[in-house]
Amino acid sequence: MSIFSKRRTVRLSQHRTAESPFGPIRISYDRWPAVIALVQGPGMPPVTVRPGREHGWIKVDGQVIPTRRGSDSRWALRRRTRTRTAVVGERTYELRPTGLCRARILRDGMPIAEAHGTLGAYGPLRSIPGIDARLTWSHGLGRYDVAIGQAMVVAFGAGAPGALATIASFWLDLIGS
Repeated sequence: MSIFSKRRTVRLSQHRTAESPFGPIRISYDRWPAVIALVQGPGMPPVTVRPGREHGWIKVDGQVIPTRRGSDSRWALRRRTRTRTAVVGERTYELRPTGLCRARILRDGMPIAEAHGTLGAYGPLRSIPGIDARLTWSHGLGRYDVAIGQAMVVAFGAGAPGALATIASFWLDLIGS
């Protein structure tokens, strides 16, 4: 049997706990060999997350949920262009940045949570952008809503830089290289 055809088991060695309306949510993750996280809570479907502001993905019940960015242009400078949208069944979930470290989660256009991140999420060694984010949930949510909302924040982070911060970081990268 070839070494490349063997199935590998990844043990998620680090854990965080987040609060939700249904009790604590356990976020298990590991930073090596591939960054991956598992979001699970009482009565919620387990959600596997591949974090990344640009190329992250979410998998619910073994099915990959396609997410798209507001604009795929590299020169999209506005915060609104970094909105992430996921369609799950008949519902549409959006993670819409409202500040550098803040975001709003919407389900079918109605707000279901506010996310507050940290500046540390933008650090060069940070592989999971939303691991430190705290969420404030609305009332009347389902377990699926909470699982997907928490997973979107873990995967894509809470917040996005605005136009001036994007231009400044571009010039700093250009000068530094």
